[in-house]
This record gives sequence, structure tokens and C-alpha cells, in this order.
Amino acid sequence: MLSPKADIRPATDEDIVRYYGGIEFKTQWVGEVVCKGSLIAGFGGLLELEEGVWFAVLEVPAAERRPSIYRHVLAAFKAAREKGAVVIKAHCTGDISRARELMERLGFVETDELMAGKVVWECRASK
Repeated sequence: MLSPKADIRPATDEDIVRYYGGIEFKTQWVGEVVCKGSLIAGFGGLLELEEGVWFAVLEVPAAERRPSIYRHVLAAFKAAREKGAVVIKAHCTGDISRARELMERLGFVETDELMAGKVVWECRASK
């Protein structure tokens, strides 16, 4: 469960740099961060890979996960669609309990594509 001091808020460019390091996105992105004071404890969002194709990530420590995270996922998908997402890709991690069920509920299906050695899942952004 989310600890009382953790907070979920929209991410800024500075948050991304603090969480991932010196990564610069030259495309669009949407996302939120889990903050514990000034520490960025997690990130969830979508990054545009190419026009119309976005990649979803959810990197939230187990201690900070809660069932209401689903509404944040839906809000991020909606924001990406509004910015032009047609296809959303993602990895399904075994680190998150019921991740496969969540992916399928969101409309994702496994593909034959591999990215960074992991199977890519894909869904139409309208789902």
C-alpha cells in the first residue's frame, strides 16, 4: 500500500532526469511520478517512439503500489491518445502481480517483437 508520505503527481522534465539520469526525450511523453518527499520513487507513463506509436512504462516499487494505480494508467493512456497515440507497446513484467491480467484487460496482446530481449505487447490506443 502507498505509504502516507508518498504522493503521485504529474511528472516534469526535471523529474524524468532525476529518475532516469541524463535521458533527453526528443519526442512527446506523458507521465506521473511517485514521490516520497523530494525523492522520485517511481515513474509511470508513455513515451512516443515514433509518430503514433508510444511505449508504456510502469516502474513503481512494490511498497508503493496500490489498486488505484489503475485509474492513473487509464488517465495516462487517455493523455497519450489526445497527443496522437494510435498504437501502445509495453513489456509485461513478472515483478507486478497480475500484470498479465492487467495488460489483457487494457487490450494488449503479445507480439513476436522483442525489445531489449523482452517480448513486446501491443494494443490499439482506442481500447
